Amino acid sequence: MASLLNSLICAAAALLIYSGLGLPLALRIAPRPLALMLAPALGWAVHSALALPLFFLIGLSRPGVALVIAAPLLAALVVLAKARAWRGEPMFGGATALALAGALLLAFVVMAAALPKVSSDGVTLAGPIFDHSKIAMIDEMARLGVPPGNPFFGGEGAPAHLSYYYLWHFSAAEWALLTGVSGWEADAGLSFFTAVSSLSALAAFAVWLSGRASASLWVVALAATASLRPLIYALPGVERADEIIGYPSGFGGWLFQTSWAPQHTASAMAALLSIYLLVAVCKQPGLLNVLALALTMAASFESSTWVGGVALPLAAAPAALGLLVRAEPQQRFRLVVALGLAAALAFLLVAPMLYDQLQMTSLRGDGAPIRFEPVQILGGNVTDRFGAWLNLPAFWLIYLPVEFPGTYATGLVGLYFLLKDRALPRDRRAVIVAFALTLAASLLASWLLVSALGDNNDLGWRAVLPGLMLLIVFAAVWLSRLSFRPLTAVPAITVLCLLLGLPDAAQLARSNIAGTPGAQGKTFAASPALWQAVRRVTATDERIANNPNYLEKVTPWGVNISWALLADRRSCYASPALVGPFSALSKAREAEIGAQFVRVFSGQALPGDVEALATQFNCRTAVVTHDDGAWVRDPFATSARYRLADGNAQWRIYRVAK
Repeated sequence: MASLLNSLICAAAALLIYSGLGLPLALRIAPRPLALMLAPALGWAVHSALALPLFFLIGLSRPGVALVIAAPLLAALVVLAKARAWRGEPMFGGATALALAGALLLAFVVMAAALPKVSSDGVTLAGPIFDHSKIAMIDEMARLGVPPGNPFFGGEGAPAHLSYYYLWHFSAAEWALLTGVSGWEADAGLSFFTAVSSLSALAAFAVWLSGRASASLWVVALAATASLRPLIYALPGVERADEIIGYPSGFGGWLFQTSWAPQHTASAMAALLSIYLLVAVCKQPGLLNVLALALTMAASFESSTWVGGVALPLAAAPAALGLLVRAEPQQRFRLVVALGLAAALAFLLVAPMLYDQLQMTSLRGDGAPIRFEPVQILGGNVTDRFGAWLNLPAFWLIYLPVEFPGTYATGLVGLYFLLKDRALPRDRRAVIVAFALTLAASLLASWLLVSALGDNNDLGWRAVLPGLMLLIVFAAVWLSRLSFRPLTAVPAITVLCLLLGLPDAAQLARSNIAGTPGAQGKTFAASPALWQAVRRVTATDERIANNPNYLEKVTPWGVNISWALLADRRSCYASPALVGPFSALSKAREAEIGAQFVRVFSGQALPGDVEALATQFNCRTAVVTHDDGAWVRDPFATSARYRLADGNAQWRIYRVAK
C-alpha cells in the first residue's frame, strides 16, 4: 500500500529540486517578488520537457535520473551563488508566506484523494482514485523506460507505444526511480507538488498584478471553493434541478480537478507560464526567453492535449498577433523569427507524442477527435419545450455561475477593472490583455468544442482549466483592492459568492480524506500479497490476465483498481474503463473482448477462450482468486496451455506452459 510518509518525501523532494532548477531562470524572466513563487512550476516544466526526449536516447534508469537532475541543479546553485540571489529585495512577505502555508494544506487535501485509508474495516479509497488508475503508466515507465508501452491492453488494436499525454506521469516515474518509492506513492507526491506549485504561480500573478500581498491569501481561499450544487439540492422542491443547472460531470473547480486529474492542472499551469513568456519574448526576444517559451508550451501539450493542444493555441495565436501589431515596425521581423523558433522547437519536442496520438486516431477510424458542438446543459424536458438553442446562454448564465460561484462573476469584475486601470505599467497591461484572451479562449473551447474519442467530454472538462485559474487570479486582485467596511454592499456580495462555494469544497475535502467506503475493503487490503506473488513469477515486460471486474466495488465506478495500483505489471486486458481510451478497438470489438475475459474468470469459458488469452492477448500469467467464479469452475486447471505456478487458499497463479 502507498505510504503517506513516502509520498510526502517524494513531494518535498520535487518541491525543493524543481524550485532550485527553476529559480535562476525565473529571476531572469520575472520580477524578483514574482520569481520565487513561479520557480517550482517553471522548474518542473523546463526540466520535464527536456528530460523526456533525453531519456528516449539514453534510457530511463535511476543513475540516469540522478545525473539529469543533479547536474543542472548544481549549475543552478552556482548561478544563484554568483548572482547573490539571496540579497536585495525580499522574495515575499508575511502574507505570502501565510498563503503558501494555506496552499500546503490544500495540497494535502489533493494528495489524500490518491492515498489509501487503512482501518479495521480494510482499505477505503476516495472517488478520484478512479482517474489515478493511470498509476499503471508510472510503473510502466519506471520499470521499462520510455517511450512507454501500453500497460492496459496487449491484443489486436494496441499500438506499439502508449497513446496518451504522459509527461506528468513520466515526471512521477522519475521520482519513483530516484527516491525508490512506488508508482502509487510517486503519483500522490507529485499531486501534492502540482497543487502547491500551481497555487504558488497563481498567487505570484495575483500579487504582481495587484501590487498587494493580500492577493495571495485570496488565491488560496478562492481555490478552496467548489460548486453550488449541494446548496441547490438542499432546497425544497428542486428534485429535477439537474434539468436546469446541468448534470454533475468532470467539469469542476480547481480543488475538484486537481484531485481527479492533476496532470491537466499541471498543463494549465504550464499554459499560463507560456502566455506570460510570450509577452516576455515580445518585450525581449533573447534566446533564454525563446527556449523557456518553447519548453513550457511543450510541457503543456505533453501533459494534456486538451489544454496544451487546444486551449493554449487558441489563446496564444491572437495574443501573439496583437503583440506583433503593437510592436515597433522595426522589431516585428525579429519577433516573428523568435516566436517562430519557439513554435518550431516546441513542435519538435512534442512530435513523437503527437505522432502516437494521430496514429491512434487514424486506427480508430472514428473521424475527427474534436466536434464543434455546444455543451449540453439543459435537460430534454426543457429543450423539447423551449428549444435546444437555450443551451448557448445557459452555459454562461447558469452553468458557470453554479460551478464557479466564488470566482466566475468576481473574476470577470476583477478583469474589467484591471483593463480599465490606466495606472498599470505597460508590461503588466500587456500580460493582462494576453491573459484576457486566454480566459476567453479557454471558456469558448469548453462551451463550443466536444471531444469525440470517448463517452466523456474530456475536452470541455479540461480546456476550462486555464480560464478557471485566471478567474481565480482576477478575483483575487479585485478582492485585494476592496475596502471591507461594515454595511458595504459590494464587498459583502463578493464574499458571499465565495462562501457559497465552501460547502461543496468541504464535502470534497472530507471525501478525499475519509474515502468512500466500499464493499470489498478487506479483500483489497490483502491484495498486495497476491501481486507480490504474481511479480515473482512474471517478468517485467510480460502481461498478466486477471478478472477485469476484480474488486471493482472498491471504487464508486467500476475499474480493475487493485491491478492498476499494486500489480506493477502489464495487463493483457485491464478493464473496459482502461482499455477503451488506450486501444483502437471499435466499441463492438471492445465489448466482445471484455465479455470473453469476463466469461473466463466467471467460470463460464467457451472452447477456445483460454487458448485466445495465451495466443491473441499475450497473457503469460493468469490469476484466479477465491472471489472469481473460475475458482470453482477453473478453465486454466484443465487447459494444456497453462500450468499452476503458485497457489494457496486465496489465489492460483498460472503460467503459460513452455
